[in-house]
Amino acid sequence: MFQAINHIKIQFLPILFFLFLVSSQTLGESEKENVSCSILEKGVPMDYLLSRGFQEQADAYQNFGRGRQDAGKKSLQESVSFLEKFHICREEQKEGPTYLSSYSLALNYLELGDINSADRWSDIAYRIFSPPSVPTKESILLRARTLREKGDFAGAIGVLETNHFDFPFDSQFLGSLGDFTYEAKLWNKSLLYYTSLLDTIIKREGNLDPKIRAKINRNLGDLNYKLDYPKKARKHYLEYLDFAKTDMEALFSVAQIDFLLGDFASAKKYLNRIREINPRDLEASHMLGEIWFIDARESAFAYFEILNKEKKIPKEGVIRYLYQILTGDTSDLEEKLISLSAKNPNRLSLRIALQEVISVKDPKRKFKAYTEAGQIAFQLRQYVTAKNSFQKALVLAKKEESLSGNISLILEKISYCDENLGNVHHAVLNVRKAISEAKTEEGKNAHEFRLAYLLSNSAVKKYDASLSVSGSLIAKQPSYAPYYYLRGLTYLQKENYKAGLKDFDKAVSLEQNNAIYLFYRAMAYDKLNDFPNAEKDLLLSMESNPDGSNTYNYLGYLYAEKGIKKDKSLTYLKKAVELEPDNAAYLDSLGWIYFKSGHLKEALVYLLFAENISTARDAFDPVISDHIGDVYHSKKDLVNALAYWEKSMAKTENAKEKIKIQTKIKSANKELSE
Repeated sequence: MFQAINHIKIQFLPILFFLFLVSSQTLGESEKENVSCSILEKGVPMDYLLSRGFQEQADAYQNFGRGRQDAGKKSLQESVSFLEKFHICREEQKEGPTYLSSYSLALNYLELGDINSADRWSDIAYRIFSPPSVPTKESILLRARTLREKGDFAGAIGVLETNHFDFPFDSQFLGSLGDFTYEAKLWNKSLLYYTSLLDTIIKREGNLDPKIRAKINRNLGDLNYKLDYPKKARKHYLEYLDFAKTDMEALFSVAQIDFLLGDFASAKKYLNRIREINPRDLEASHMLGEIWFIDARESAFAYFEILNKEKKIPKEGVIRYLYQILTGDTSDLEEKLISLSAKNPNRLSLRIALQEVISVKDPKRKFKAYTEAGQIAFQLRQYVTAKNSFQKALVLAKKEESLSGNISLILEKISYCDENLGNVHHAVLNVRKAISEAKTEEGKNAHEFRLAYLLSNSAVKKYDASLSVSGSLIAKQPSYAPYYYLRGLTYLQKENYKAGLKDFDKAVSLEQNNAIYLFYRAMAYDKLNDFPNAEKDLLLSMESNPDGSNTYNYLGYLYAEKGIKKDKSLTYLKKAVELEPDNAAYLDSLGWIYFKSGHLKEALVYLLFAENISTARDAFDPVISDHIGDVYHSKKDLVNALAYWEKSMAKTENAKEKIKIQTKIKSANKELSE
């Protein structure tokens, strides 16, 4: 993790007392005469205790730096004693602790492992700054760190998020937020903060320290992998590996991602690199064997012979059974593979092996093995491998009369593989074949429903053909809501909002509490400028699905655009971001309502978050840039406003929006020239 709060710097400690004296006014502490108290000899000012407390603290860190742990601990204990006595003297004067004394005491207790005392004093230091005063960055970070040490991640994150607007581009804040949300397993939030951290240290701080960037990239690799963004995870892992070239765990993660993406050649490359770094590594060696078996059977035997010479083939298990198949020794192997597959249901190599050892004399079991292997491969997103298995099942089904009833279903599965491989037109062809092979009316309708969906795909855009198919389905089953829903979506794509509204009306009448149907009917109403009904449907959709983030975002944004119900708008948009913290569209909406409400500081933070996420996902949105330009303009930062408007202008396709942005650019240029 990115450790944002380190031990206080040794060279800083000797001047703490000096800072206390010269900055007391800025810290909200009025100047007082140095007076004595009952626990001090006459004439000794109580500030002597504060000075000694700071000096012992400085000595402690010097001792720690020299490896003298016991001496360092003793000095910290002495520092605590002096600072506690200083507070006794302050009480005698009917005064509370100062910021620096409470902050230093909290830091001492934290280092000594007294978390409860650290919690108490860090809270005092943090709360010394009452609104409208802003707590110091150090007091916020220490308070958050103390809460984290107590295991109160929600409290720690809350302290940081509450104050983040005052330190929006501070790498320590973003790093701490990234760390704490990661430890709290709030993966989406952690991804947001680390993404913004990387942007901040590169663009704003100019920090090119490869070690820091490597740590952040490693964390982003882990998070993107957890959140199912494999290509982004791979990118960050590789950037990390530029710094840590021999990190076998990261190399293995890249190999796993390559396997997931179907890039077997690249997966082999990284697994071989692990074998070069550590020839004894079994996990990489065995995974490499499984990939050879799945991907390149003709070359697999040579690699397994290498494993055999290296004595890396166990007496039992996956690698042993694959080796037996390659050597032609499949006797008594079927039952072993079935047993092992039951224990490892998602192990693709076992499924591929099983489909080979089952005899063609048992076509039903052979067919089942093919389809199960294809299904597992599909779930693992190995679409080429899945398609190969399904095609073998198709060949068998065409040969065996008893299996012919499965032909249409297998063709549909092949169409799903085609779609996910980006071959949507091939998917359409295979679904058409499935329709012609369907044995039942129910099966035919299911395939036609999928055909209508594929024809409306943006890669095909045969909207009229899709409408014809869905219309035919509606004629056959006029009481089946999904048919109206699909046709309504197609009408929306054609911008025929009245026709779409009619279909969504029918779908809702058939399934009144369906949140999705209500949402899209609201969208149709909105496109037809019927705000009251759009609002009504969105509220009903919320009732039906309280976790529907897109509904909160839609209604919140509508309120913001219309300048009404700003409190409700803020509540809904915060809810949307709470449900999906790394959704760029929702972050943009939240930033926009803050802008509309005049909260420019908060608006800029969320809009820049939105920009960071959309850029990181290669999904640049000109609307976000336009909004950021508006905020900068309101902040009288014309240079940044122009930069963002011009960036938005370059990517905006809508002619009306282009004219609006051009007008703003001309106006800002005029302001600059005056």
